[in-house]
Amino acid sequence: MSRFEELFTQHVATAFARQLALADRIGERDWQLDLTEGVVTFGEDLRYPVQLLGTESDGSGSHGSWLWAWANTGSNLPVHLLHLSEWLRGYGEQAGVAELTEASFPLERADGARLALIASGLTGRCYYRGPYDGGAVFFHLEGLPASLIEPVSPERAFLVLGQVIQAFPVDHRAMLLAFLGQQGWSIGEDGPGLVVGHHPGGSEMRVEFDEQGRIGRVSGQVQPG
Repeated sequence: MSRFEELFTQHVATAFARQLALADRIGERDWQLDLTEGVVTFGEDLRYPVQLLGTESDGSGSHGSWLWAWANTGSNLPVHLLHLSEWLRGYGEQAGVAELTEASFPLERADGARLALIASGLTGRCYYRGPYDGGAVFFHLEGLPASLIEPVSPERAFLVLGQVIQAFPVDHRAMLLAFLGQQGWSIGEDGPGLVVGHHPGGSEMRVEFDEQGRIGRVSGQVQPG
């Protein structure tokens, strides 16, 4: 497993949970990004400062590519909107994560969603993917309500776990252990085949693994909040 894959596995579930919370908040509102002011507006009532991450270019066929915001010198992006992407570049240099330090690479290597989920896990922010003709811009939101980044309810934790293993090819056990730990659950392991998580509120999650180390069955009980 590469350093990038390890980092993604460690952060994907908690970051994905934040994205679900953000989706609950913004709903179906239209979005508008103002690079001069450095803010995004959702509908008529939600407005947040942003930090740019980068852009996906669709290209042709399978030739789409990612470009980090700090490397997008041709767009004259405001310097104050690049602090986060620069920080991630520095983190990548220290941690040996090439995908955070190389200016551009094919999407088949790492797409914007996976890069933004890692960034979310490292910084505690939510991100937004804004599509446009020929690609999409990814940016992180500042000043969101604390409830969007706090540990999720046990009900949401079960949902997140199921959606992550369906959406991403990750090490199931490593992802689960990282997620439960980050969310404040105590964790017990009964050999390679069973992990039991206990939520501070009394809920329990039992996760059974098959011989390939993949999640085979999830059960448990959720205590009323």
